[in-house]
Amino acid sequence: MSEDKFDYSSLDIDFEFPPAKFAITEDWYAEYAEAVGEDTGLCRETELVSPMSILALAMAEMSKKASLPEGSIHVSQTFEFRRALHLNDVITAIAKVTQRLRSRRVDLLTIRFHLYDQSDEQVASAETEFILGHSYGG
Repeated sequence: MSEDKFDYSSLDIDFEFPPAKFAITEDWYAEYAEAVGEDTGLCRETELVSPMSILALAMAEMSKKASLPEGSIHVSQTFEFRRALHLNDVITAIAKVTQRLRSRRVDLLTIRFHLYDQSDEQVASAETEFILGHSYGG
């Protein structure tokens, strides 16, 4: 059964994505580290994970629920981390559209993320912007 996806080009200010909940598993972290060329030695010794990995995982989980139009470009990100995260932490990501600027050829969409751990403590926040491509006419 296929889950319906939101089309980013149809989202407006104050749209809230359904919360995404995920665990930071050792397997997932190993795949992430390999993909970005990160040494996993510190993680193996301390079970600490890279803060950037958590945001990558959150965005990957959220992207399962929405599709970008052809020609879209990810243009910026800002992050704020409040505490370290560890393997097996369970994260809930809440995301909301905070800005939408439309022009003739592209739309600029800003999404704000808040990430919480299994104790409902906010551990990070982020803001990301996309230029959404679209075409006019035939």
